[in-house]
Amino acid sequence: MNQLRRFLSEVHTAGEIYKQNIDEKLNVCLGNVSCDMDSAVGAILLAYYLTHKNEYFGDYGNYEIFYVPVINCPRAELVARIDIRHHFESYGIDLKNLVFIDDLDLNHYSNNKILNLALIDHNKLDYSQQAWDNSVTFVLDHHVDLKAYPNANKVIEFCGSACSMAINSIFKNNLHEILTKEICQFFSAAILIDTENFKPTLKGTKWSQIDEDAFLQINRIAFLDNYNELINLKTDRKANIELGLDLILKKDYKNYQWKNCVAGISVCFNSLHDIMQQFGVEALKIKLKERMQTNNLNIHCIITQIYLKTGEAFREIMIFDPDLDRLQQVSEMFEKKCPYALQRKKFTGLKGNFTFFYFKDESVSRKKVEPIFKDIFETL
Repeated sequence: MNQLRRFLSEVHTAGEIYKQNIDEKLNVCLGNVSCDMDSAVGAILLAYYLTHKNEYFGDYGNYEIFYVPVINCPRAELVARIDIRHHFESYGIDLKNLVFIDDLDLNHYSNNKILNLALIDHNKLDYSQQAWDNSVTFVLDHHVDLKAYPNANKVIEFCGSACSMAINSIFKNNLHEILTKEICQFFSAAILIDTENFKPTLKGTKWSQIDEDAFLQINRIAFLDNYNELINLKTDRKANIELGLDLILKKDYKNYQWKNCVAGISVCFNSLHDIMQQFGVEALKIKLKERMQTNNLNIHCIITQIYLKTGEAFREIMIFDPDLDRLQQVSEMFEKKCPYALQRKKFTGLKGNFTFFYFKDESVSRKKVEPIFKDIFETL
């Protein structure tokens, strides 16, 4: 939450300055007067997004590119929003850092034509706030369009939560680095409430794909630590090579039958070079022949999946067949029929019962390769 707390600290500082009714532009994000979770959290979310979009944190102190989220209820009335107050406090947000509608004299800024209003969770100001109509420049909302502010930049779509729309805007503008696990959890509150935790019977009437897309995006971040821990354990090259050749080939293995051919495919998380360098080509050949006898195989393949530090995956395939003529046929047909970009791979000095390829398409998996071999052996 440090990034969000840093932002809210700036909100507090900006609020103290703008309380003095200065003659400089004030950018405000404002939810509707009901001030429910979607409006309260939404004002913070939209301001957080627009402030980062304007690259404020590369130009500290220039509040003309900073957006102040204003909670659209008097400060004393927040206590009546029991869920909102609890939500803020449970995430360690100091309520003193927040700016409420009675903290600023927005009439001063509106009358002097230096108020820039971005609305969220409504597309027309309440009648009690219509003096600020001419200041509205941006609208992000999910209610029926009341056709106000024709000159404003408006995004009005059906969904459960206006926060979903703001979240999707963050990802659309490639600003997802401003989101962390805790920040995603904080902003997801409004989405969960307004979709009733994505109650299936309410899809299409109370919430839409827009909400689902937003929640999927933030959950990818919220569960990133869990994913990284598990995928790193699964694919750790040192830990896998220490399993030994037998377990490497058994760890993620499946049998297939294609017409008159029985094949085995292992998936491993060390490169073929690592395996041959660690255990030697002869040991690999002996182990493969041993497994082929045990499992009554005609052919044995190894697919490697190596995850790089960039997050990309490097994938190879080795085809092993004691029948050299069949190996040549299968290899040529595989190269011809494979719809995924690939290239033959050569290991200098290595000949015999092996053919190697590496895939230029990182999405390739055993599931995608199996139908290609099935087609090959049904036409041989």
